[in-house]
Amino acid sequence: MSVNVDASPVPPDPPAEENVTGRLEGASKARVFTILAVIVLFSEVVPLQYSMVSTAVQKVGMDFPSAGDNVSWMIIILGLVGGATTPILGKLADLLGKKLVLFSCSIAFLAGSLICALTHSWAMFLVGRGLEATAFAMAAIAAGLIRDLMPRKYVPLSIGVIATGFGVSALASPFLAGWLTDHWSWRSIFWFLTIYMLVLIPVFWLVVPETKLKVHQKLDWIGSVLVGAGAALALVYLSNGQQWGWGRFTAYIYLVGGIVLLVAFYQWELRAPEPIMDPKLLRTPRVSIVLAIGLFSNMIIGVQAYAVAYMAQIDKQVVDNGVIQGFAAQSGTSPDILRQALVFDGDLGYALGFSLMALAVHITAWQAIPGMFSGPAAGEWGKRKGLRQPYLVAMVVMTLTMVMYALWHGSWVQLLIISIIYGIAFGMYYGAANNLIVEAVPQEQQGIGASMLGLTQSFGSAVGTAILTAIVSAHPYQVIAPSATGGPPTTVDIPQVYTDQGWTMVFWAMAAAGLVCVVLAWIMRAGRTPATGGTLH
Repeated sequence: MSVNVDASPVPPDPPAEENVTGRLEGASKARVFTILAVIVLFSEVVPLQYSMVSTAVQKVGMDFPSAGDNVSWMIIILGLVGGATTPILGKLADLLGKKLVLFSCSIAFLAGSLICALTHSWAMFLVGRGLEATAFAMAAIAAGLIRDLMPRKYVPLSIGVIATGFGVSALASPFLAGWLTDHWSWRSIFWFLTIYMLVLIPVFWLVVPETKLKVHQKLDWIGSVLVGAGAALALVYLSNGQQWGWGRFTAYIYLVGGIVLLVAFYQWELRAPEPIMDPKLLRTPRVSIVLAIGLFSNMIIGVQAYAVAYMAQIDKQVVDNGVIQGFAAQSGTSPDILRQALVFDGDLGYALGFSLMALAVHITAWQAIPGMFSGPAAGEWGKRKGLRQPYLVAMVVMTLTMVMYALWHGSWVQLLIISIIYGIAFGMYYGAANNLIVEAVPQEQQGIGASMLGLTQSFGSAVGTAILTAIVSAHPYQVIAPSATGGPPTTVDIPQVYTDQGWTMVFWAMAAAGLVCVVLAWIMRAGRTPATGGTLH
């Protein structure tokens, strides 16, 4: 007789005495949803700061001229430090208490924001950003705290809410960042984040109770160092490979070193007396398939966020005029003459010339709205029919939107319609994925389980961005200048401006990644019975 151990079993009858976590089963709805709201607002600071600060990279770079081309490290360091520390902090949350570790992350974030707001040193600015990045674990830990505290019937819905938030980050941040930087400077963003946390930290400490569930186990420091260092080295390669050269030996050292350490981590965990996460659990399809889909789906998510904003802000007239003025300054030739002599090669039909505010008004704000509802809806759908259904629908729709982006991206109306559809899939994916981890892992390993999902999602975003960079860099917008001596014309690549063909190929590549997700979601056995709020395993 064969038994399928991966298919979701029939939900068991709850034991007579199951409230070992401090679950708020007898609490009023007002208290339950107040606690949920505080946790969501608390953890939403991570996507809030990411979306606000990423819009100000150019302005920050102007105040730190010594940074040069390394100004992108203010974003890279988030994935680097966040990816390295998330599994460790997730495990510490299982051991010491989720509220305590969330509080510690918030203090680190507060200190980092204050340093960034005050410092005039590029090195100290990166230290501040690194401290902010430790808060990347907050979303995973908050999901575990919700699993422990919320009444079982509210867990799938609550996980869906925390997955997409209340829209503060996605909906408000573009307008807020534009208003702050227009009226003051980029430093006002970090002052806002400082004030945000100063207000929420005491509210969180007073309102949200600590879980009673604390695993009596020593932290596996060797495993923690191996997974943290391995993730960091691999993410450094993925983040800088294009700039360094993907095939350079010095770049390969980071990739090979990261892979070796991650393999060593897995081998160590097989033998460790108290592993950071049970390797057998990582191998089970109910976990491994969700992690694999997390990798490929976040390739799409990272690329969509980058590509749509980048394309919409390119202004062909500004680009062409800037090139003409540059040639005029170098040659001493009149710009009017150069306008006739220079030939621009490449299609920029996608270029809309939007400012950040125009981008928010026309596209990104509308994309955010459906996700605020589809995330909780996915949790409720999963509670009634099983999480695989919304998960599969999310992957199918996300894949179709990549095909739509590849075919139609020449007007803001096209981008708006596609982005709204994408927003539905975005929220549904996160609502289902986080709930699937809740259903797949024991409550004693919820923190590290959700953190491993966060780690694979970070890798997916980095891989997707690396693929994007490699493709568009091979399709630069160019200018052909005639020779002053009668020789052959000179073709010059225009920096950081890419042709329509390059962006189209990027979206087709992401559609292929989406197809992998669809196949994996189709074959997965987990999530085919109604979600229980974490009682299956």
